[in-house]
Amino acid sequence: MRHPAAFPAITFLCGVALGWRAPELAVWPVAATGLLAWAAGLAGLAGPPRRWFVVAAAAGFASAGLLLGADATLAATRTPLAAWHEQRAGGPAAGEAVLVTGRLVRDALPADYGARLLVAVERVRAGGRELPLAGGVRLAVGGRFVAGRLERWVAGRRVRMPVLLRRAPRHLNPGVGDQQRRLAWRGVALLGSVKSALLVEVVDPGPPWQEASAAARAAVRRIVGRTVGAHSPRSAGVVTAVLIGDRAGLDADTRRRLQEAGTYHVIAISGSNIAILTSVLLVVLRLAGAPPRVAAVAAGACLLAYWQVVGSEASVARATVVAVTLLAARAADHRTAPLNTLAWSAVCLVAAAPLTLVDTGFLLTFGATLGILIGVPRLIDHYRPGNAQAGRWWMRVGWPLAGLLAATVCAELALLPIAASAFSRVTAAGLLLNFAAIPLMTIAQVAGMLAVAADAVSPLFAGWCGYVAHLATTGIVESARLVDAVPQVTRRVPAPDPLVVVGYYGGWVLALAAGGRPAPRAAGLALAAVAGIAILVGASPRAALQRHCPGAAPLRVLFLDVDQADATLVQFPSGQSLLVDAAGSVRGRSAVGERVLAPVLWRAGVRRLDYLALTHGDPDHVGGAAVIVRDFRPREVWEGVPVPRSERMRSLATAASEAGAAWRRLRAGDNLRIGAVEVRVWHPPLPEWERQRVRNDDSLVLELRHGRVSFVLPGDIGAEVEAGLAAQLEPSPQRVLKVPHHGSRTSSSAAFIAGLDPVLAIVSAGRDNRFGHPHPAVLRRYGAAGVALLETGTVGAIDVCSDGEQIGVRTAQGSGAVR
Repeated sequence: MRHPAAFPAITFLCGVALGWRAPELAVWPVAATGLLAWAAGLAGLAGPPRRWFVVAAAAGFASAGLLLGADATLAATRTPLAAWHEQRAGGPAAGEAVLVTGRLVRDALPADYGARLLVAVERVRAGGRELPLAGGVRLAVGGRFVAGRLERWVAGRRVRMPVLLRRAPRHLNPGVGDQQRRLAWRGVALLGSVKSALLVEVVDPGPPWQEASAAARAAVRRIVGRTVGAHSPRSAGVVTAVLIGDRAGLDADTRRRLQEAGTYHVIAISGSNIAILTSVLLVVLRLAGAPPRVAAVAAGACLLAYWQVVGSEASVARATVVAVTLLAARAADHRTAPLNTLAWSAVCLVAAAPLTLVDTGFLLTFGATLGILIGVPRLIDHYRPGNAQAGRWWMRVGWPLAGLLAATVCAELALLPIAASAFSRVTAAGLLLNFAAIPLMTIAQVAGMLAVAADAVSPLFAGWCGYVAHLATTGIVESARLVDAVPQVTRRVPAPDPLVVVGYYGGWVLALAAGGRPAPRAAGLALAAVAGIAILVGASPRAALQRHCPGAAPLRVLFLDVDQADATLVQFPSGQSLLVDAAGSVRGRSAVGERVLAPVLWRAGVRRLDYLALTHGDPDHVGGAAVIVRDFRPREVWEGVPVPRSERMRSLATAASEAGAAWRRLRAGDNLRIGAVEVRVWHPPLPEWERQRVRNDDSLVLELRHGRVSFVLPGDIGAEVEAGLAAQLEPSPQRVLKVPHHGSRTSSSAAFIAGLDPVLAIVSAGRDNRFGHPHPAVLRRYGAAGVALLETGTVGAIDVCSDGEQIGVRTAQGSGAVR
């Protein structure tokens, strides 16, 4: 067998994946099955039917993987800290800060609001008691003193601070995974906030090796900042990312450009970076007179030390394990196929941390490497030039470039479904830009290493190396402007359906396993091509069945779970679509547009939006609007009262104009007919003066009338505006009301509730939000009026649809009813 490590690796990884997806499987029967399988395999090995050994070994490896995957998943999602907080959440002390003690998992990351810390909690002091509770917490530290204290918060150190803890938002929406579970898989059980950096106390240093690693990282940042940052802070951020994996210095525009161009991988420490470092180490050691085997061992030791310094990201771990394995084999004079090394590395990493298997970085790095190892040799063998052409100069120059192109194509093909699922983006720009980005990255890395090494000996030489690194990184970033010139080379796409992914990879497996048989190979390539086209055109998602909807062509109103924000998708019986508000964050920083809104719209079958209504310009209502305008190109954008001094709304108006959308201002009394549905505008009236700031009471209030059913979407209006609306709105036998202002106590007056007389009220508010929405007094008012009430923060997205006579309701958790 040419690749003996591949078979056990595949069965083991499949077992881990099954344990992750179904952690509730009975572990003891599985363990018993695995032991019996191994025993049967060993018994079969001694007899003639050795195929039973293969079957038994597969069962044993799969059972071991399943046990590890299930145990790791349950441990991540059921931490003592999360369980304690869940019990405390309903009590009187739920909103109080607690004293948290724990170790920093990684260095603090600067953010626009202050800093972000990831802490492995050890103890929590609450209510006068100190409890030993384990679990990860991601903290947001605010205040103006953060900058002066960032260097103190390094991995390994024990810290203590008062924290206001909360559960992570789940974002339970069609087409969007449970965000709380995703964070748990990454070691984050809870979120928290610290009011001031002055409250974060470093009580103990880290272990000596972690302190030494932190000092090394700090030295690299300092030297790069001096030698490269003198020419450009952006270049210093890129070089720091290449050398030690610290991407905190990268601005958002640089990240976006490189991601859209498909060259972001060059600034993440991965196989190419480790290969360059290994080559430099071997050359230096050989020049110093070290024998080959000694050089291999010494280089491996240096790589392990480097791994300790830069951290344990999947790309770093994978590349280091592969390189160390190869160096160890070289030192032992042992040769093996690269696929065996890759399989061994994957098994080692996943066995040590089973949830690494679902890490996007792990999938990207191993997927790209696997695609290169399988595809490039086949392409090279097929197109290898003859002896007469191989010696010509143009072939000596062109053949390495062809190899680079082949590696890029193979990696892109291997990662197509993964990139579409993880980033909702596919790009072809990397096929061309990698010819510049990879050599420039090599120059930047070598020049950066020389600058760091030479700084203490010759600052002048280090400065010249820093300038060379600056030029190289400038070339990497500026080459990404190809996407601005030719935007067609990158495309936003929905996450592909699992069946399409299975068809894509199944087609490639069939084609590769066909050998010399043309028919199976053609069938496999055709299947992979059809699935690939489905991914590129966004035809893969299957719209959720709306069995709770009465009628053949209902009006559908989907109240999204967007934490402490607002977004409502309306799909009319005529097929047109309207998004009322685009979520965001009260702090003004949110990726909800890309991570939540776009996937939901794609899942609902929306490829181009007809209307985008912005009730008012608060960031928790328009934070994702820029992404919606860019990706869904609405035909019209509706606004109520304009606020000329609002930079956020001016930017949206500019983006809408560039996307070809008409900007329309609606006033009280405007009526629009969209198929069988009438859209009535009840507020705001024509303003009497120019607004200097965004006001809740200027919110756009819309009513959707479909037969005997009414949906009222009031934005963030308060009791003063409600008093006028209660007298104006016509009665409706079946009315659904989105509760004004997320359930604030200054809205939802008793007169308003009585005047509208809804049968169902929907609250859009986050779990454990710091505003206390919905306010208990508001809940009592709706309860006293006999109104059924649902909260997105509790049940997830709420899907309400109607045929004009009755309504059907279904939540993200599956409960449904028809009234």
